[in-house]
Amino acid sequence: MYLWRIIQVLSTSTILILSAMWILDGFQVFTKDKTEKVTIVKDELFGTDIEKREWIDDFQLGLLPDDPLLPYRSLAFPTLICLATFFLAQYRIHSKVQQSS
Repeated sequence: MYLWRIIQVLSTSTILILSAMWILDGFQVFTKDKTEKVTIVKDELFGTDIEKREWIDDFQLGLLPDDPLLPYRSLAFPTLICLATFFLAQYRIHSKVQQSS
């Protein structure tokens, strides 16, 4: 019974940690693997401002995967796995209590 309680605690902790990461990444709907960096450069010759855009690798956890073939790259996938594990552990604990009564 203690093993199932440990599994419940680990599942809950995993959900909370991943949710905190998702919140810190800005409540992204889709998982992003790059961010756009815009740099404004002043052209000395003509006196104009030029925007230089580049994409930088930066993983940000989103609620849904950016690619349907990679569902694990989202908050929803591990949350559903952990919730299923949590309820399975609760079912096992409840059934053991019923058997011992």
